[in-house]
Amino acid sequence: MKKVLKATSVSLASLVVLTSLAACSSNSSNNAANSPAPVNASAGETDAGAQVYSENGLPKDEKVTLKVGFFEGGMGREWFDYALESFKQKFPNVSFDVTYSPTISQVTQTKIAANDDKDMFDLFSGSIPGGIASYVEAGKLESQEDLWDRKAYDGSGKTLKEVSFEGSFESSPRTKGNTYAFPISASGSGLMYNKSLFEQNGWNENPKTWSEFLKLCEDIKAAGLYPITFPGVYPDYITNAFGPPKVYELAEENGTLDKVYEDYHKFNQPYFLAAENVERWNRIYDMGKKGYFPSGLAALNHTQSQMQVVQGKAAMVATGTWVENEMKQSTPEGFKWGYMTVPMAEKPDNTKWITFTPGSGFLIWAAKPELNKNWSKEFIVWLWNLDNQLQIAEKGGMIPLRADFADDASRLEKLQSLPSAFLAYMKDNKVKMDSGSADVTLTDPAFEQANKVMSESITQIATGKQDPQPKLQEAENYLKKAIDAQGK
Repeated sequence: MKKVLKATSVSLASLVVLTSLAACSSNSSNNAANSPAPVNASAGETDAGAQVYSENGLPKDEKVTLKVGFFEGGMGREWFDYALESFKQKFPNVSFDVTYSPTISQVTQTKIAANDDKDMFDLFSGSIPGGIASYVEAGKLESQEDLWDRKAYDGSGKTLKEVSFEGSFESSPRTKGNTYAFPISASGSGLMYNKSLFEQNGWNENPKTWSEFLKLCEDIKAAGLYPITFPGVYPDYITNAFGPPKVYELAEENGTLDKVYEDYHKFNQPYFLAAENVERWNRIYDMGKKGYFPSGLAALNHTQSQMQVVQGKAAMVATGTWVENEMKQSTPEGFKWGYMTVPMAEKPDNTKWITFTPGSGFLIWAAKPELNKNWSKEFIVWLWNLDNQLQIAEKGGMIPLRADFADDASRLEKLQSLPSAFLAYMKDNKVKMDSGSADVTLTDPAFEQANKVMSESITQIATGKQDPQPKLQEAENYLKKAIDAQGK
């Protein structure tokens, strides 16, 4: 099950291996300034006569073996092996020693505890138990923030920031202002639906306004189906379709986007009682009173709600683009997923805001030799090549991060139905993506209580049984306590 985005930065727990950090060498730094990106060389050799690659200024005659820890999970490994082989063909002096494991985080933790930098991975995917915050603080991880300004190999001179989807740079997870696991793919959230069912009934697959969306819901209900479902057992799933980016969409129509965007990123009050947020929840409440959500929401888990769409009992489900891979064993042959986001504005040409999560890639161990770290970064840049992005999308079921990916129709045809539908929606609509996260972390328990108040109210609001106003007020009060306690 995927975690649902909330309008907050996650506070990382203390690490269980802190004792090993104290024993680790502190000579290496996580600052990108101490590990500069390769110089773009205009010639094939340096002043000393050593041969270098013109693309990145790295030496051709120094053999390097990168130790890699690879998380072999839902994305599989086929895309990764493809990238390894093409990289080695381009740079034959670089080889890889890869450990594949579905529990790579445990392998990584064991290596860290052994306190042997030579045996440690140069770069590794997956996660570190307890999170990376303490490792960043101890200088054990290399910053990759500089990669945003690296030129893509096949980007016609554009940097990775420039070739990425709008919002990718801003939405990428950072710790202490730096990117430590540079994104290589993404997932998008919204409403996923049975495309064949929509086509058979002639339902609107791309409503441009809130009124058109309500008309779609009414058409679906008239056909005897629930328009929208989500798991009441995990009620925050509703934010995949109606999350904080929808507050920005309403604010943009109201002419208050700059203020609301800043307030939501800094937890300025009113927050829960901000006019656009109140409107968001009132709309969900009104939809609930019209019967647009299943009456039995409270008993549904994420798989059951998604099966309602597969079985034709509900038309749309609030989830993420990962659902196709997650449900591939349960969907019949030929089943095709469609994608849409909920349009909140009444002007058809207004921006459609989408909850978008750039997926973390590989962490780099800072105590490694500079040449190893530079080649590790080079491999991460290599993963942004369009052919590698195609493999990540086609074989791994993820969303590519390149905005120009959809320019070639033949690439789209090779994708799974949902990544293809997502990219087609991006191409056909004016969109902006945002993670829905804040730039400020609130650690006081009152903040979690505020979120709990809203989470526990979602099912009742979505079934038209709970007016959201008193719950929003209660959450706002808890938020004030959290802010005051933190001295914000």
